[in-house]
Amino acid sequence: MKKKRKTFRNLILLLVLLLLMFGAYLLYTRVFPMEHEGLVENYAEEYQVDPYLVHALIHTESRYQEDAVSPAGAMGLMQITEDTGQFIAKRLNLTDFKTEDLLDPETNIRMGIYYLSYLEESFPLKETRLAAYNAGPNRVKEWLLDESLSDGEILTNIPFEETRKYVERVTFREKIYRILYFFKG
Repeated sequence: MKKKRKTFRNLILLLVLLLLMFGAYLLYTRVFPMEHEGLVENYAEEYQVDPYLVHALIHTESRYQEDAVSPAGAMGLMQITEDTGQFIAKRLNLTDFKTEDLLDPETNIRMGIYYLSYLEESFPLKETRLAAYNAGPNRVKEWLLDESLSDGEILTNIPFEETRKYVERVTFREKIYRILYFFKG
């Protein structure tokens, strides 16, 4: 009789644990959604960029708010500035590009992922590439030349606190996306 109770109690505990885990998973996938997944997957494959990194970047930049505009004028899901948008449009031969196109999810995601791919040419290390996405590639190139900030390839110290925290947030969120959506990849 005691053995049956113990087995029943263990079964109930296992069931409760599974329900808690499933509930946590549902909660976290709501907090860390994968909106516009098809667009992200498509352009991430085209430009050879990790889709988990893209979702982490979008989550950090705009929390998936398509109409987000920063105080600095960065727009859309991936928070692209007008100047960067013009630069990317020229590289992609988008002759009819207008700044307001940055609020279109497909255009913004395509351009943002392309830009990450473009930055990888100069910054193969992910953390440095993210710093360049946030602070600008010219600034990061200067940091890489400064021996007090870099060994020439790796930034050992990011002098802008905002950029340092940005890189930490995106890389942390990328890990969360990998854990939550491991079955997809």
